[in-house]
Amino acid sequence: MTQQANMQRKLIFLSHANPEDNDFTLWLAARLASAGYLVWSDLTKLIGGETFWDSIETAIRQHSAKVVSLFSKVSVQKKGFKDELSLALAVEKKLGLADFVIPLRLDDLDFSDFPPEIIRRNAIDFSSVWQDGLGRLLKKLEVDGVPRTANATADALSDWSRSLLRIDAEITTEKETLLSNWLEVAQVPPAINVSRIRKDAAPVTVDLLPWPAEIKGEFCLSFARLDRDEPTRFEHLDALNLQDYLEGRYETLFTIGRQDAHNIFVSLLRRAWDRHMKNKGLLGQIFARGRVGYYLPVGDGDIKRTRFVGPSGIAGSRALHGYSPKRSVYWHYAPELFPVLGRSLRFSFTPHVIFSEDGREPLTDAARAHRIRRSFCKSWWQDRWRDLMLAYLAHVAGDKETIELPLSESLNLGVKSRPVMFTSPVTAALPTNEQASPDTAVTGSDDQDDAVDDDDPDEELSVEGYRG
Repeated sequence: MTQQANMQRKLIFLSHANPEDNDFTLWLAARLASAGYLVWSDLTKLIGGETFWDSIETAIRQHSAKVVSLFSKVSVQKKGFKDELSLALAVEKKLGLADFVIPLRLDDLDFSDFPPEIIRRNAIDFSSVWQDGLGRLLKKLEVDGVPRTANATADALSDWSRSLLRIDAEITTEKETLLSNWLEVAQVPPAINVSRIRKDAAPVTVDLLPWPAEIKGEFCLSFARLDRDEPTRFEHLDALNLQDYLEGRYETLFTIGRQDAHNIFVSLLRRAWDRHMKNKGLLGQIFARGRVGYYLPVGDGDIKRTRFVGPSGIAGSRALHGYSPKRSVYWHYAPELFPVLGRSLRFSFTPHVIFSEDGREPLTDAARAHRIRRSFCKSWWQDRWRDLMLAYLAHVAGDKETIELPLSESLNLGVKSRPVMFTSPVTAALPTNEQASPDTAVTGSDDQDDAVDDDDPDEELSVEGYRG
């Protein structure tokens, strides 16, 4: 096959069981598109009126750089899936395309049950944590030189969004209030203190210091005057103007450049949040990239509901944990809040749900926890996630407008306990069968076959329509 012909192949064709594996297919397609790849799926790429098989055959034979086959207990029984696999393998053999077919394993389908013609290949396992499998797939595509089309990313994501939300031709020029997952920082410290660790001092462990602190070489940075608490270990050097510090203007003096300054500042705020959550009796669970989500333990089987007030002023309540008799586990709402230093300083809210058998310690079997999460929260729509966020913040803030995070003996960081609201100039109609009255008191059971997949913590801003 000529290099020119090979360069014309840019599509990643997703072959799957329809409709059983549609949710995963849409999830994977959106992430591949966001990475710059052109993605083909019968869910969005076939336009009404086209011949079904002719379109798929053309995509595989002429345009696909890879055919990603999504193997599950359902797909291996589907004639259409098996036909697509046979065609892809025939194209691979005829044109001499190395690893043209990439198998993925979606569930606990035994590898010995894979079709004979694919069984010797290394299938990428998505049966436990989707994000881990995605990382291996992206690495494979990169190593094999599958072309990316950066300019097509926005269009591709737009296509997937339209398919997921079904909002084509349903946008009206009517203003809509949107609730974000951003918490505004209301009070920013004016200065940051730099101390030098004394050479004869015992080793310093920042977690054991009385206030949030970070070490950079021989220096220790904190909003507190650490030398006042431990004069034998720290020598105070200076109180740096925070803005000058963040712009890296002290680099020649303290060898702390702009990027280091940003990282240390964010870490100090994260440590302040962690300490505050622990002081309130919440337990922590470590998620991706070392970030921690905090949750309420269940004491003596005591399940309580937390009252909150919706954006339009109507009160409701939600349980932030509960028990599932069907699965014999407790569930805990365990969001992570992470400081973001961008055009504005804020904390970004990312939801998670974890499970325990004793009401305290998370399940250690990651595969089991993932399976439970996917089934337990599958019918939690946006109104429930929104209510859980508002109830959680109400619990943490104690009905106050600001969450006060201690930084020193006399200084607190003020974080707004109400998420930032936005106003959109247009409104998108939502599917009526997925709508719930968003601003009413909630009294139903919290133990339903209800988790959204929580393996994508990277969405910095997610907004949800809130019609009052």
